[in-house]
Amino acid sequence: MKIAVIKDPKQGESRVAMTPENVKILVNAGNEVLIDHNAGIGSGFTNEQYEEVGGTIVDTAQAWEAELIVKVKEPMESEYHYFKEGQMIWGFLHLAANKTCVEKMMEAGITAISGENISVNGVLKLLKPMSAIAGRRAVNLGQYYLEKQHGGEGILLPGIEGVDPGTVVILGGGNAAENAADMAVGLGCQVIILEVSEERIKQLKAKYKNDRVDILESNTTNLEEAIKKADVFISTVLIPGAKPPKLVKEYMIKTMKPGSVVIDISIDQGGTIETLDRPTTHADPVYIKHGVIHYGVPNMPGATPRTATIALAKGNIPFLKELSEKGLDESLKSNESLLSGISLYKGKVVSKALAESIDVPFTRIGDVL
Repeated sequence: MKIAVIKDPKQGESRVAMTPENVKILVNAGNEVLIDHNAGIGSGFTNEQYEEVGGTIVDTAQAWEAELIVKVKEPMESEYHYFKEGQMIWGFLHLAANKTCVEKMMEAGITAISGENISVNGVLKLLKPMSAIAGRRAVNLGQYYLEKQHGGEGILLPGIEGVDPGTVVILGGGNAAENAADMAVGLGCQVIILEVSEERIKQLKAKYKNDRVDILESNTTNLEEAIKKADVFISTVLIPGAKPPKLVKEYMIKTMKPGSVVIDISIDQGGTIETLDRPTTHADPVYIKHGVIHYGVPNMPGATPRTATIALAKGNIPFLKELSEKGLDESLKSNESLLSGISLYKGKVVSKALAESIDVPFTRIGDVL
C-alpha cells in the first residue's frame, strides 16, 4: 500500500502522525511510505531520519497521491482539492464541527477514519493520551492567564502560606478531567468536578477522598453554583462523533469573577461553552467576553509536539499496519475497534452521531461494506 505522512497546515500544529520507527515498521511490511517534506521537524524528527528507515521524502502534492493519508488533524480548506476517490484519510478529524469538510469528502468518495472515536474495550484508545495532555495543560494555562498582565484576576492559583489557593472547576469526569484534577490537586488548589455518571462519581470520590476535591452531580443547579466559585473553569465534555450541547450558558459566564478563565478542551468537536463561539489558535489563543478570559484552541497537544507525537504514534501503528496488510474492507470486518472509528466509507456517512450532528444522510456501514 502507498501510505503518506502529511505535514498538517493547521496553525500551531507541530505534531506528526508517525515517527521514523512507525515508518520502519510499515516499510518492512512491504509498504511504500511517503513523507511530506519536513513533516516531522516540529516534533524533532528530521527528513534524514525518515529516509534512513526507508521512507521517501516528497512534496505535499506528491504525498496526497497516496492511497492512505495519515494526518494528525482534520483536513483544512487548502487541502480539499487533493481529495480523490477511494482515498482513506486517517487522523483526529472531529468532523461533527466541520460540515464543509464532510461534504467535500462525500463528493470525492473519501473513507474517513476518525482516530478520536476508536474504542478499545470502551476506552478511546488514541484520544486518551491527547486528552491527558490537554487536561494537564489546561491547568497550566489557567495559571498563566490568571496573571494580571494577561487580563486575569491577578491571583497565584496555588496560593501561598497564609493566602488561600484558587478554585478549579472541571465539567466532566473522564480522562481529561482526571488529568486536570491531578494537576490542580498537585498544586494545592480547591477542585470541584461535575460528573453525570453515578459510578464515575464513586470512583472519583474514592480517588480524591483525602484531597480538597468536591465531586458533584452534574446538573444545571450545581453548575450554576460551582461556576461562580471558579477561578479556572475547564470543560472536558466529549460525545464521540457528535457535537455536544452548549451546557455552559452565557448567563452562567456572566456570573463568573472578572478576570477568571474558561477553557474548553473539546472545542474541536464544537465545545460546550456558549460564549466560546469560535475556535482560537496558538498564535491568538484567548479573547475576553463578559470580563472572562476565554481559551478555545482546538489542538492543545500541538504545543507539546514531541510528547504528543510519541504517544500518538504508538497508538496509531497497530491499526495502520493492519490496514496496510489486510486492506480496508477486511480490516473493518475483523477489527471492531477500527470499525468504531469509521465516519465515512467511500463517501457515505456511516456514523449516525455525525450524520445527526450536521444533518446529512446516514448510511449503515453494513449496507455498504
